[in-house]
Amino acid sequence: MTRRTLRTALGQFLLVAVICLASLEIALRLQQALGPLYDLEARGVDLDWYSNEVNHKPKPHEQFRVDGLSYTVSYDDRGIRQPVTRIAGAECVRQVSLLFLGDSFIMGYDDAHTVPDLVARRLRDAGVCATAYNAGNSSYAPAIFVPLARRLVPALRPDYVVIDIDETDLVDDVYRYEPLITRNARGENVGVRASPSLYAFSAGLIESRGHWLYLHRLIDKLWLTLVTVPRLQRERPLPDLFIVSRERDPQAAQQHGAELAIFERNIAELIGVIRQTLPADRIVFISHPHLEHLLPPDDARHWNDIVRSRVAGIAAAHGAFHFDAAPELARRFAGRPQDYYLTDDMHFNFRGMGEYARSVADFLAQTPH
Repeated sequence: MTRRTLRTALGQFLLVAVICLASLEIALRLQQALGPLYDLEARGVDLDWYSNEVNHKPKPHEQFRVDGLSYTVSYDDRGIRQPVTRIAGAECVRQVSLLFLGDSFIMGYDDAHTVPDLVARRLRDAGVCATAYNAGNSSYAPAIFVPLARRLVPALRPDYVVIDIDETDLVDDVYRYEPLITRNARGENVGVRASPSLYAFSAGLIESRGHWLYLHRLIDKLWLTLVTVPRLQRERPLPDLFIVSRERDPQAAQQHGAELAIFERNIAELIGVIRQTLPADRIVFISHPHLEHLLPPDDARHWNDIVRSRVAGIAAAHGAFHFDAAPELARRFAGRPQDYYLTDDMHFNFRGMGEYARSVADFLAQTPH
């Protein structure tokens, strides 16, 4: 092959390569404008969630879509959902303030469908007018409740702190947050650092957004999703959220003793933090069942109550209250529990949330003080 032939072949190759790359660039821009099928602008990605105190804080405003409903959730800079529910009226026999801590079950959906709001409105029927502060946020757990309570309880000085704990919290505490807890010289949990994989993904997408070429953005995003984040997740693997709850072995509690010990330590520390401001009998733990808890015991999908029983035990040992809603909701759901949960989702639908909130409110109305 002569030099001239080689130069011609090379030139043709480069021309074809440029045309292909240009075509791919145009195609990526078109799919972004028309879809996108694969988002390369990441307009909704930011670091507003970043926190080395509570791992991830709620964004001031965030859009959600659940079960056909689109809505915006708003929080103030303290991590309290807005607007705060305040019930008042001539029928008030008693006025109380309630601070709710929890995960997505407490965070809820739109403003009319959250457990704190529905509890406050139910309490009005008993002559109790409540101010309900909702500090629930997705994937929060006792490890995060500890630094959150350090900040919120002395500032708000609520009459009661109501803490929702479920099965997901055990795995979150042990595998997701335990390695990220920051402790002071006295060994106290003063913060839970941001998750490295979530930070790497968000920061990487924000950086890629600055590239003019969408091809460059595509390479960055693929590298993040296929290499960087999986590597970080392998360094700190997260097991099935319900690994303990699915156990059918009678010795399951003993087999998971180490995990349960960490979980119980965090709950005990949370109680200790709250007791610096409120007496123990102003602390109320609430536990909701998942659909699998309400299936017949002989059903292979039925879950145990190890987590709920441990929460009850710790609460009793420290003089706090505990309300297990499972028996009451089993009665209210009347053999059709599947009608009260979202399809293919662990959460209550609006009907289920309403029944849970009413059962919690009825329990709170009967507590002393």
